Amino acid sequence: MRKNPIALLLAAILSGSTSVASAATWQAGDWELGLGGNVNTFYTVTQCDSGKLGAGGGTMTGLACLDPDTGTLTDGDTHSVSNGLLPASLNFSAKTKQNGYDISGNVNVYYGTATQDTNKLPGDALDFSTVDARQVYLTFGNERMGTVKAGRDFGLFGFDPIINDMSLSGNGAMFTAAGPGHTTLGGLGFGYVYTDRLSQINWSSPKKNGFEATVGVFNPVDGQESNGVTSQSTRDGGQPGFHGKASYDFDRGNGVKGHVSVSGLSQKVKLANGNKPSITGAEVFGKVDINKASFAASYYQGKGMDTLGIGGIIFPGFDSTTGEAEKSKGGMVQATYKLGKTKLGLNLAQSKQTHLTNVKNDKVTLGAYHSLTDNLSLIGEVSRQKSDLEGVGTDKSGSVAVGAMLSF
Repeated sequence: MRKNPIALLLAAILSGSTSVASAATWQAGDWELGLGGNVNTFYTVTQCDSGKLGAGGGTMTGLACLDPDTGTLTDGDTHSVSNGLLPASLNFSAKTKQNGYDISGNVNVYYGTATQDTNKLPGDALDFSTVDARQVYLTFGNERMGTVKAGRDFGLFGFDPIINDMSLSGNGAMFTAAGPGHTTLGGLGFGYVYTDRLSQINWSSPKKNGFEATVGVFNPVDGQESNGVTSQSTRDGGQPGFHGKASYDFDRGNGVKGHVSVSGLSQKVKLANGNKPSITGAEVFGKVDINKASFAASYYQGKGMDTLGIGGIIFPGFDSTTGEAEKSKGGMVQATYKLGKTKLGLNLAQSKQTHLTNVKNDKVTLGAYHSLTDNLSLIGEVSRQKSDLEGVGTDKSGSVAVGAMLSF
């Protein structure tokens, strides 16, 4: 069965593969150079009815209706043309073998298509789109010692759910539709926490009988306190964070194959009052493909994080008085089925915060992904979101998106 180049591209970009899925490779002396990337654009209609934003828009669901230029909520349908969950990208790799070691360098730069308010002038005229060097790292190793990675790349905790989310090539939940950036939310904040881009040094074991393990240190992240102060990892001497992952891939033949993994992270922060709580997280993930059908599920629990980000982003990760950490948990289930060149999918996701801020987020996404050619896909998605903020109210929103993704 011929593999979809777009799926290969997404896997290579987000997995930190040392060989970029690219249309172009060429030799330069002993080096093999690779160049690839993607361009995607979606027309999205986001439903923002003020009568359905009972929590005032201050939730994961409410983010879809926030106007970043004014700081207010939009009322009514909002039309936008922008990237989906995955920004456009240009991915460069260089690899060779020297003295028995496989070595590589990788630079993956991501781009937004929508204009951002960067010049501080009225309106959006003469403004620019965003550029983000999300992945800049080197690797070295061999079959006996495994592989060392050093540089900026995606983290291990929260990685498998996002790379296997069907909305990675689509939209999922919208983000600030009135002033879109270079990404939507997909399932972020609804079924899984963002894996984030971390400066890290990792070692991955040689893959043996389908098993692989990765452990490493990462530059610690700061957190958010309930009084609005940013808790700082650097106050505590810049102690590193630690993360790890173990995975198993299997192929039973006759179209049956799968992937299971467990991952986690831990790091300390120091609050303004001197307390030194920890950010911790653990996650399990599983996926199985059975011929044309594919099923995936994940579940996580975390402390010192809201449902969106490590350390807390929308809601604080820590109580500034007691030092207590927020507790969050969530997961997603997904099923897709291929009919010829078209893949149909359903994704259900839910997440909760249960300690400092009691909030529950739910999302459902229906999607259709049609391979018009080997490198061009036409995509349509419908998503609905709801956030219940205890003691405040409920936000409801949704979106319809149609667009295209080209890999090269």
